Amino acid sequence: MSRFWHSPWLHFGLWVGLVFGMSSIPDLKPPASDVPGIDKLFHAGEYAVLGWLWGRARGRARAGLVSGALLGLGVGVADELYQSSVPGRAVDLFDVAADTVGAALGCLVSSRWT
Repeated sequence: MSRFWHSPWLHFGLWVGLVFGMSSIPDLKPPASDVPGIDKLFHAGEYAVLGWLWGRARGRARAGLVSGALLGLGVGVADELYQSSVPGRAVDLFDVAADTVGAALGCLVSSRWT
């Protein structure tokens, strides 16, 4: 049972759940939301962790920039579509761009230093 909790795939899955859980909160705004573009930094950071976890689960040899970018794009689009049904949330393609860049960088870091 202890091995189950140390599974990198579990950590990845829990983070995906957290991403969608945060998206289900109506009218959620990041701290300092009056600063232009700050929400894009939060998106990139959140997805950088996702990309890092993805790379860690897949293994160094299979992680990389393209893998992370595709992950960020796929999960980012799914997340934005989901948000379109949440009151007070809106679809933003720049969020998807920040998600894609963040996940790609996180996966790249994972492939180099994990």
